[in-house]
Amino acid sequence: MKNPIIKYSLLLLIIVSCLISKGQSSAVKDSVSAANQLYNTAKYQDAIRKYQYVIGQGFESSELYFNLGNAYYKLGNATYSILNYERAKKLAPNDGDVLYNLELARTLIVDNVVTLPEGGFLRWLKQLISSKSINFWGTFSIATFFSFLFLFGLFLLSSTFRTKRLAFWFSVAAISISAVTFTFGTTMKSKLVNHNSAVITDRSVKVKASPSETGTELFIVHEGVTVQLTDQLGDWVNVSLPDGNKGWVKESSIIRI
Repeated sequence: MKNPIIKYSLLLLIIVSCLISKGQSSAVKDSVSAANQLYNTAKYQDAIRKYQYVIGQGFESSELYFNLGNAYYKLGNATYSILNYERAKKLAPNDGDVLYNLELARTLIVDNVVTLPEGGFLRWLKQLISSKSINFWGTFSIATFFSFLFLFGLFLLSSTFRTKRLAFWFSVAAISISAVTFTFGTTMKSKLVNHNSAVITDRSVKVKASPSETGTELFIVHEGVTVQLTDQLGDWVNVSLPDGNKGWVKESSIIRI
């Protein structure tokens, strides 16, 4: 199991000190340091409480969730290690350590759900979008939009046909790129803001054909499986498994990522 917990400590302390007030910063930094020390001395339950304290103060990062997932993994709690690795993955979708440990934790759960293969273009597009940050796509979109304004102005003011033609086509390219990169940024933001995925946390759950206790039982799913949430009716949610199976479960049997 990959466990690069130490390499994150300094970075985490720097980020914490920049994002929260000076008074809170000292307490949070102390908690992170204490949590790391507890982890390194195999006091995993105490480390978990410290990491959760930091999260409770409003601070989130992929490194923090990664460390929390590691602590749960050391205690043999595959479900909550998967939950926190998934949360780390949501913030850092291309982190190799997170992806490796997530797959390792999944080998410990009961259900071996085979993910339906995605088309080559769709897989490539998702990888492209997640390869950069929201800030990168936003900055790129704004820059190309201003380029469009300049080029379109040049098109309107130029007196030569050749310049007008070049300015027109380059402006079309610029506004197209601006729109695409804006879409990439909003797609990433939507994934972060909307909690449309979850982990099953009950030991076993009967998945129903309808949102009712009397609904037909379709199949049983066990704790640790990651699902997509496609609908909600009262205290029932419609879940979609990676293998394409769908049905309704009580919301109390899941925790949103």
